[in-house]
Amino acid sequence: MTLLLSGAHLPYPHTNGFHAAGERVVLTRHSPVTGAIGLTSVRWRGEDRAARALCELPPSASGPEQLLWPDVALSAERVAWVWNSALHILDLDSGVPERLYTAAPGHTLQDLCSLTGAGDRVVVMEHPEGRDTPVTCLEISVSTGRVGELFTKPWFANHPAYSPYDESWLAFAHEGPSQQIADRIWARHRTRDPEGRCVFDQTADGGTRSETHPGARTGAPAGTLAVGHERWMFHDVGAVVCAYGESEAGPRGLYMVHPDGRPARLVSEGERDWHCDISRDGRLAVVDTSGPLDAPGRGWQNAGQVSDIVLVDVATGARTPLARTEADRHPRHPHPIFTPDGTAVLYNHGDPSTGDIAVARVPLPPPPPPATS
Repeated sequence: MTLLLSGAHLPYPHTNGFHAAGERVVLTRHSPVTGAIGLTSVRWRGEDRAARALCELPPSASGPEQLLWPDVALSAERVAWVWNSALHILDLDSGVPERLYTAAPGHTLQDLCSLTGAGDRVVVMEHPEGRDTPVTCLEISVSTGRVGELFTKPWFANHPAYSPYDESWLAFAHEGPSQQIADRIWARHRTRDPEGRCVFDQTADGGTRSETHPGARTGAPAGTLAVGHERWMFHDVGAVVCAYGESEAGPRGLYMVHPDGRPARLVSEGERDWHCDISRDGRLAVVDTSGPLDAPGRGWQNAGQVSDIVLVDVATGARTPLARTEADRHPRHPHPIFTPDGTAVLYNHGDPSTGDIAVARVPLPPPPPPATS
């Protein structure tokens, strides 16, 4: 394990932080006393970080608990973020932040936003101050500032994200207690489903889900999977998503879901999966865990403040532990992500005793040699 930068954390795991042909990553600088204090770009490879401060933030209107989650365009040198209920854009070449949109009077913007790959449009979620609902999804032109309303939901919708594979799909989530929400994973198609629809049937029916994976146990109890922390994929239209250990239904673990009618597939069983990411070629996934893998129980049982970083082979479901860290509350969630070239995993390395946070890198093990006949 190598520390990239202390006093910093990664972007949210379903967004992108990489730029400069994938060689640099945008990080949030964070103080346990004052909270988010700015953005910095560093090299993730090698030993020379060549850290470059991108912007400094004014004090948060809501105090140090407000979080800063940037999103970087996949094919443009541009980053967007929400701070103090205003959407900001920064050209990573010019280094001049601009305020693109401010929440309507009596409303607030959620912390997460999503840029298109070209960096020409950005979506944000807006809702009344002091209430989580209704939520309106806004799409804003970066060049003109024109604001369009995409949809409004009477429930708490969040986690907007353009599909990196096909941006005609916009993903979002029905937020709430995971054991009470039966329709977490939503997607909106620009023409076919402009209001969006749930794309993952979380209702387990007598273990029929287990038939989608040869290593899964059968006879899972009927009920509803408790799922969340979806990450939309680069190589195909769809997402990987964690079925949490606290779910009374099963099988629990890492699933792959699609909005185009293909059935969900259990990729790998796990009793503590928490957040996830998938490599850009779709061969590997990574999860962090709600507690140590070698502790008895599931979910948050016997978790302490430990989280393991675990590599998953998407084809076989096989799991390989990569690292162990400590975790408690945001921003000290590990949030593991693959580097664009798939050679390493970055994650947040927390210290709950002090509130400190750092970004760490762990290399991936070499692939096994090809089988010989």
